[in-house]
Amino acid sequence: MTYLIQFLKEKKGMLFLIILATVIQSFSMLAVPYFAAKIIDIGIIKKDLMAIVSLGLQMLAAVWVSALISLWASYMCADLAALSGKYLRDRIFDKTQILSIRDFNRFSTASMITRATGDITVIQQTVIMFAQMILPAPIVAITAIIMTMAVSPILVAIPIIAMVVFISVIYYLFRKASPISKTIQKRLDIINRIMGEAITGVRVIRAFDNSEYERERTNEAFLDYADNVIRLNRTFAVFSPLIWAVVGISMVAVLWFGSFLVLNGEIQVGGIIAVSEYTILLLISLIMSSMVIVMLPKMKACLDRTQEVLDTIPEIGDEKAATALGNPNNPAKIVFNQVSFSYRGAEEPVLQGISFSCEQGKTTAIIGGTGSGKSTIASLMLRLYDVASGEITLEGVDIRQMTQHDLREQISYVPQKAILFSGTIADNLRMGNRQAIQAELEHAARIAQAHDFIIGMEDGYERSVAQGGTNFSGGQKQRLCIARTLVKKAPVYIFDDSFSALDFKTDATLRKALKKEMSDAAVVIVAQRISTIMDADQIIVLEAGRMAGIGRHSELIKSCPVYQEIVASQFTEKEADQI
Repeated sequence: MTYLIQFLKEKKGMLFLIILATVIQSFSMLAVPYFAAKIIDIGIIKKDLMAIVSLGLQMLAAVWVSALISLWASYMCADLAALSGKYLRDRIFDKTQILSIRDFNRFSTASMITRATGDITVIQQTVIMFAQMILPAPIVAITAIIMTMAVSPILVAIPIIAMVVFISVIYYLFRKASPISKTIQKRLDIINRIMGEAITGVRVIRAFDNSEYERERTNEAFLDYADNVIRLNRTFAVFSPLIWAVVGISMVAVLWFGSFLVLNGEIQVGGIIAVSEYTILLLISLIMSSMVIVMLPKMKACLDRTQEVLDTIPEIGDEKAATALGNPNNPAKIVFNQVSFSYRGAEEPVLQGISFSCEQGKTTAIIGGTGSGKSTIASLMLRLYDVASGEITLEGVDIRQMTQHDLREQISYVPQKAILFSGTIADNLRMGNRQAIQAELEHAARIAQAHDFIIGMEDGYERSVAQGGTNFSGGQKQRLCIARTLVKKAPVYIFDDSFSALDFKTDATLRKALKKEMSDAAVVIVAQRISTIMDADQIIVLEAGRMAGIGRHSELIKSCPVYQEIVASQFTEKEADQI
């Protein structure tokens, strides 16, 4: 609710105009029963044709004013609702860009998507309906009661009692429906997660002939969601008949007691008509507002879920007095000094006492078994996580003392999983350098061994990329990711197991081209294949989060048992002797 209130404060001018339009519309609408009563009492009973015409024209004018103001208010309400949705989505997106990986683990991907789309859509729809239906209700109610009192202080008790009963019912239903609405949104998160897995993993599901199990799993999620929706609908099922009963009883009461007052000469016939219309307008206004009020529990749940994300304080933040970048002439680009790190909830550290230096013009390779911490080192360089102890410096400055923007501007990165974004090939290649010209794209693609297959496709560099790059093979996606990294000129390049989908010939050709292109940069290669890292200036061997060895290939193959085991697992004894 806090962020919605902030938005409304920013749009207070628009909100004032909506309230003003609502007031004018309400008074214009309530003027109709007043003129109707006058036409009966002055025109019809006294047979005054001119009075009928004059009052009729005034009543018609009130109707037109009400209609035009209502149209204007509807346009403004629609604009306000759309802008509120944009405001909240902007805030959610901005927050996702500064949350750490650990922060993201608090919310599943499916839940984040639901909050940014479905939840905010509910808020947006409720805002427009609130402005159009709930906002006029108190104005109509107060004005109708005042005008009824002016006609008959006795009859005013009827709409007041009806209104109290109505509000009591709404309050009871709201309290009962709120917890159910929160559960519904959580169930929707689960449905989005399961459906996302079923769609993205359809090949695996079919390969293992697991469709029946997935169907049972999705059916269970759908049933849980449906049960909660049914519970909510049943809660509100009693609302409609109860409210219409209140409306019917109120009208009977007005006519019943009004008739006695007319017979006693306390009010005129037109007065009964006016009070009846005021009561009807009041109750209809409340009924229309109730149609929105039944959505308020769901809106509150959505607001709470949105606020939960927006109130999250990022685990990794920039220091208020961030240090400027280090000395670009410092040959030691990235230095690990006794770095240790543990994932949240893990029993053992992932890395312990890691120390090494990545120097300009040299290639540092990192190799080790599964779970040894290779990719974690790459993530720490980018400060996707913060070290538990020790420090990492870039050009002599602790990366925690830099802004995250400045740090990542100095690093060009190829992720372990090749990720492409919807758009064109050129759009993807320009991700790190929006000003790159076509010649730069082609140069990077040639080095990455991607140019030939790009120009062989229809539209070439303007070829559309499907979501996730599903219209490209694994090797093509990896080469495009490498080309994207090369387009962004940086003093440090990190390749996180980025050659695994390439055949040996392409791998060798690519590494040869990279070595020539990056002669002035510090290159970090995380790999599993010995052939990928044999020519590195230094190779860091990891085992269970510790450094088991460091040196060149020729040194490690003689002195490091762990490295020897890796070589033996990938080459025959004869091949190992030759490399």
